[in-house]
Amino acid sequence: MDKLKAMEVFVTTIQCGSISGAAKQLRLPVSSASRHLSWLEETLGSELMKRSTRAIKLTEVGQAYLTQSQRALEQIRQAEELVQTYQHTPSGILKISCMSHYFENQMLPHLNEFESLYPDIRLDIDVSDKVNDLAQAEIDIAIRGGYMPEERIHARWLCDNTPHLCASRRYLDRFGMPASHEELHQHQVAFYRGPNQILRWGVVQQEQWMAMNLTPYVVTNSGRYIRELMMAGKVMALLPDWSTQADREKGDLVKIDLPQPACLSTEKLGIYLLYYKPRYQVPKIRAAVDFFTQKLITRPDDTL
Repeated sequence: MDKLKAMEVFVTTIQCGSISGAAKQLRLPVSSASRHLSWLEETLGSELMKRSTRAIKLTEVGQAYLTQSQRALEQIRQAEELVQTYQHTPSGILKISCMSHYFENQMLPHLNEFESLYPDIRLDIDVSDKVNDLAQAEIDIAIRGGYMPEERIHARWLCDNTPHLCASRRYLDRFGMPASHEELHQHQVAFYRGPNQILRWGVVQQEQWMAMNLTPYVVTNSGRYIRELMMAGKVMALLPDWSTQADREKGDLVKIDLPQPACLSTEKLGIYLLYYKPRYQVPKIRAAVDFFTQKLITRPDDTL
């Protein structure tokens, strides 16, 4: 049997959760998919998964083999795609993963122009704050904040993502302007829920981040909802400049400078466009990387 095909059946079975699901996706008879899996385990001399009528569970060695198999199949897919499309017009399915609030605020306004420039590219966009492995999720480019990429991934800096304390004029007329971070206990604040945890507020003292014991008015992972609450004069929030610039230019939002600013960490955060270095030669990816870098990059003097 073909070991690469057997490996593909194995990976697809785990992704689908069943042999029948993998067979359907790969357009194979269920009996053929099952034989590939049995042959692979026999060839390797090890049990990769435990099968039952309800579920398939990986063994310890099966989990390790899955990780390596996914990487190997992704490298083969990249090599084949590179050869097939190297000198062609940008075309095919372009898979993009982007943070939800950044997508709505910054990326969405440019999609019509991208589609007009590259009519042969079909977009598959996952709008989510979940941090995915580019290889396992088969994502071509991703836009993430504060992500430290592995060596194989190239990161193009797009803009600063360090949050600043903001409030609407309606809020300040109602609750007043805080003079220090200690006074934030008297105010209504919104916490953002990140993919792994709630992003709590703190201050930097002697180069150490110290959490503030604040009770939030609301906790949410919706940047749009936080903006609506702010514009209604109900909360203050920590938001990056790119998400508040338009409202600050109109005078609806005010950036609040405190002697010791509220912050989420001691680090200066950024928004990055991520992609695998070798895949930049694929026309559809090169076109997307160059286009969105040009449209989305924000220099320090571009914000108020």
